[in-house]
Amino acid sequence: MEKQDQLLMKKQNKNLVLDIIKNKSPISRTEVAKVTGMSPTSITRIVSELHSQGFVRETELVTSGVGRKATLLDVCRDVLYTIGVEIDKLIIKIGIVDYVGEMAAWLSIPRDEAESYDETLMKVNRGMRDLIEKHQLPFEKIIGIGVGLPGSIDYMNGLVKVSDQLKWKHARLADDLKRLTGFDVIIDNELKMKVIAENFKGMARDSQNAVLVGIGSGIGAAIILNGEIYRGDSNNAGEIGHTVIDPTGNVCNCGKIGCLATYISEGAIIADSKKIKNIQSIDEVFAAYRKRDSWAINIMDRTTTYIALALSNILCLYNPEVIILSGDTIEKLPELKGEIERKCELYIWEPIKDTLKVVYSGLSNQGVVLGAALQVQNSLLDLD
Repeated sequence: MEKQDQLLMKKQNKNLVLDIIKNKSPISRTEVAKVTGMSPTSITRIVSELHSQGFVRETELVTSGVGRKATLLDVCRDVLYTIGVEIDKLIIKIGIVDYVGEMAAWLSIPRDEAESYDETLMKVNRGMRDLIEKHQLPFEKIIGIGVGLPGSIDYMNGLVKVSDQLKWKHARLADDLKRLTGFDVIIDNELKMKVIAENFKGMARDSQNAVLVGIGSGIGAAIILNGEIYRGDSNNAGEIGHTVIDPTGNVCNCGKIGCLATYISEGAIIADSKKIKNIQSIDEVFAAYRKRDSWAINIMDRTTTYIALALSNILCLYNPEVIILSGDTIEKLPELKGEIERKCELYIWEPIKDTLKVVYSGLSNQGVVLGAALQVQNSLLDLD
């Protein structure tokens, strides 16, 4: 037992030193010792191990100021790679991310709404292999794949319980994709993957409590409380699309009446638009809104009202420092931002308004992919 405790502490110290070098580089061994409280001898030994494993390198930079000069340390961004995948209703996005979280390769592939589960997985496998070959990345440095997708996800067992957008139920996605690709696979709800990216380098970087709201083919949220993703009992925390806002309202795919998603998802907007015009896509609705067609203005006015009400409810429940709006609806029609903010002023409880920041994701279409790749590092990287 004592030996196991020593090995665990050694591993924890090694991870701590690597995290400090990664986040504060370039940095000297002396400074690492000060930050960690470890002895210079221990730091030298750990850095030597990390160097031999390819994680750390000495730079050409040296410390400034008085005293003996010391060479500064940095991490090797190409020591490993992780693959991030987003599977959505009409598109598949694949990215390969290096150790410091930079996108080394990127590909997006159209997805047919009617294509089968197996067809989608084959597309992911082909796209991933094409990227690896095109950018000449070594297979042995890729430690795994992370997949973000809409729906109720059992991330511990790699199971898609149900995804309304993809029309998948009880799909053993992690196992199936591992058999196809040969890589270890983790999966999670797309917004939970994306909030990891926001926390790493986005709008939630300095926040311990934040909520990310995604509005597009569906609507949902991901919640960070005290620096950790809040999942709830079955990883369904944040499924605001299935909160009931009108018990006499529209029928939802889930079987309930009046769910939020039946009023502000892209499908709901298109369905309402078809009652008035021969509309085939959300882009046509947005174009009509920009032309100031009255029917489009009325539909989007109702949409922004429900968005503001949803935000008000989230804020009263979780009281985050920041709430981040993202998704295709916000990105394709940024004109809605001002209208949403105006209605938030009307509906959000006064004591919360004073400290709240409503911001917009700056990760564009790469957020889910980046978060999925980062989560692979968090989950699968094991320093011996």
